[in-house]
Amino acid sequence: MRKLVLLFVAVISVGLNSCSNDDDAVTAAQLTGKWEYVKEGSIIDGQETLTDYEHQPGCPKDFVIINPNTFVDHSFEGEECLEVTESTAYTRDGNIITVAEGATTVTAEIVQLDNTTLKIKREFGIIQGQNLSLVSTFVRR
Repeated sequence: MRKLVLLFVAVISVGLNSCSNDDDAVTAAQLTGKWEYVKEGSIIDGQETLTDYEHQPGCPKDFVIINPNTFVDHSFEGEECLEVTESTAYTRDGNIITVAEGATTVTAEIVQLDNTTLKIKREFGIIQGQNLSLVSTFVRR
């Protein structure tokens, strides 16, 4: 659950501008499938910074399986590579994904979705006077 929330927070917080053709492509592409975490980062006042996602060394790579209404996050922890899975329901309206966690609702924007890449951003808020968004990038496996 922690990674799903981080994923959506990160993806929604990255502020990217897209044209109408890009919006059409995002809506038409398939979201369902197995997606491996590859990049994470932030956008601060329009400046995007991404770094490689840090998978647990010696373990399988963390991934999420996205079904029509559910995200199932798979992460591997510790030297034993214990697999931890968490399932979260979501709704999608165009490029906006909404996840409800108890009384809290988190929304994210799909900024890129094609056959190989999923990029999500989430507006995080204003920190020290600067707009902050979180971003996550995945590749289809």
